Amino acid sequence: MADGHDTKWFTDPRLPTWCITLTEHLTPDAVLRRYGADPGTARMLARDEASDLYDRALRGGTVVRVGTAGTWAFGYEDIGQAGSRPGPLAVLSRGTQTLSLLRGGDGTNRLAHWRDGQCREAFELGTASRKPQGNHYFWDLVHAASQTTPWATGLLLALRAITHHSGVVLSKETIQGPLLTAHLADEDRAPDPAPRHRPVPNINTSALGRALGTVRPSPSSDRHRQ
Repeated sequence: MADGHDTKWFTDPRLPTWCITLTEHLTPDAVLRRYGADPGTARMLARDEASDLYDRALRGGTVVRVGTAGTWAFGYEDIGQAGSRPGPLAVLSRGTQTLSLLRGGDGTNRLAHWRDGQCREAFELGTASRKPQGNHYFWDLVHAASQTTPWATGLLLALRAITHHSGVVLSKETIQGPLLTAHLADEDRAPDPAPRHRPVPNINTSALGRALGTVRPSPSSDRHRQ
């Protein structure tokens, strides 16, 4: 992927937060449905034509803009971060694979790879990024590129890794041009899985000895309290 106008928008200060997902072998309607949005309410709109949806999203939810590039469908948000959440990613990647790249407004940037409903790899971008346990294919790509191009930002290196894997290049013209656009309410978003609780050990209380019964204070303790 060549540098230039196709990648400068990734670090544009006027876009302090955004999230992109790439999912293989899905249609735009299917992507919206898996996010939790209703494709029947979606409209083909350019970014500056969707002000009513953005006004609505500021009161709750997000705006998801969806298109296709080769055999991949992409989802783009620049107000919410549903595409970085485990609920939508698990559903998006069911029967396929999904890549997620987040530029967080708090400075947290993150790359994740999901396949068939399971997170295969996820890590934060930056010089102190730790290699994930288990799969680390994308971490290796980003880390290797950082050694040869130390001037490049983590976001740019992550974009290169995604392009290396998918062949998809998203330009500013693409994400701001006409795309299938829908509002996604918070309550409609594919829910995140419940946190897993460790099971309570099955303790055999009969092996712990006899019960001590109620502990009563000694007479001397009673006298000290008087």
